[in-house]
Amino acid sequence: MTTTDEKELSKKRETISSMFDSIAPTYDLLNHILSFGIDVSWRKKLVKAVSKHTELSKSHILDLACGTADVSIALYNKGAKVTGADISEQMLKIAVEKCQKEGIGDINFILADAYRLPFDSDTFDAITISFGIRNFDKRGSCINELYRVLKKGGVLAILEFSIPKNKLWKWIYSFYFKKILPTIGRMISKQKWAYRYLPESSFSFPSRENFCRELEQGNFTKCQYKSLTGGIACIYTAIKPTTNK
Repeated sequence: MTTTDEKELSKKRETISSMFDSIAPTYDLLNHILSFGIDVSWRKKLVKAVSKHTELSKSHILDLACGTADVSIALYNKGAKVTGADISEQMLKIAVEKCQKEGIGDINFILADAYRLPFDSDTFDAITISFGIRNFDKRGSCINELYRVLKKGGVLAILEFSIPKNKLWKWIYSFYFKKILPTIGRMISKQKWAYRYLPESSFSFPSRENFCRELEQGNFTKCQYKSLTGGIACIYTAIKPTTNK
């Protein structure tokens, strides 16, 4: 029998997809409440980071772990051709409904696992992942898949939670993430373990420097990171080199 703690920390595909299916109806609302609305500006900065490396209007972009499509829509509105992929059927359902309400019919959404991406090699000009890569099981293999489907010279741009380096800010962040956030998340979503998993997965994610090393081990180059809001989130960018390593 799987215990509650094992369930919370498990990153198996079935566990993660089930978790996000369960919180999909309240996902957007809770994102905005729990981040005090700052998540909107974070996603804008992710799109801006991509635009520094590729001309969006001429790019085909994979928005992996696309969730309810906030980044997919933002990229589309900048002129990009977008494919959104996620392992949660309910998240994708809401993504499609959101696009329909905005009159967007050109974003292709697909149920897909980062471990086995159903795309040809060298397909995308850029790949974005927002608050998803910490949930990837077998992260090294997933990074290899990202590398495979990205075109040479393409950019990988990742938005993810991180741990502040300032001791006071880290304490405040930890208290909020581990004590207050789960309570609010449980009250609104009615899902207890999903919002206990969030801080656990964030605190178990590698440091900025170590994650860059993981990307470099996957043959990416020019890995850089930019801390956001005192270091509680971070944008990573890395490039697939134009010549084979």
